[in-house]
Amino acid sequence: MTRKSCAPTGLAASIFICAAAALATGCESKAIGRPCDVQSDASAMQAVFNGQALECPSRICIKPSKEQNVSPSDTASYCTSECSKDSDCDGERRDPTNTRDKRCKTGFVCGVGFEVGPLCCKKLCLCRDFVNASGGLQTPASCSKGVSTCQNL
Repeated sequence: MTRKSCAPTGLAASIFICAAAALATGCESKAIGRPCDVQSDASAMQAVFNGQALECPSRICIKPSKEQNVSPSDTASYCTSECSKDSDCDGERRDPTNTRDKRCKTGFVCGVGFEVGPLCCKKLCLCRDFVNASGGLQTPASCSKGVSTCQNL
């Protein structure tokens, strides 16, 4: 009769320690850039969002409006999250070898996506495919304290 040990093997112990360390650091994936459904049709110049997108950890799925002087893009709507700086916006990007992949091509930047509505003046991770973000995005004047009519300032 052989005796089985309940002690974890080296590999199992390593996996457990790595998983515990990841949980302890609080580094959860925000899934920025993950494809999602805004459940609305909109023109390239019209911004829309779904604030109840189950496929997004933040529940925010957006398709921003495309700014003037930005090249046409086939980038689809994507999961986003609130941010305070560009480094908060590390996200999934397009696989250039997959012609059906419609994720963001050029990366993400932190900026105001909407100047009205429930996301009014909130900084979100925005795909650079939609914005002219050389040097970072400026907060719109309409979102300045004392000027904005947003409820969340």
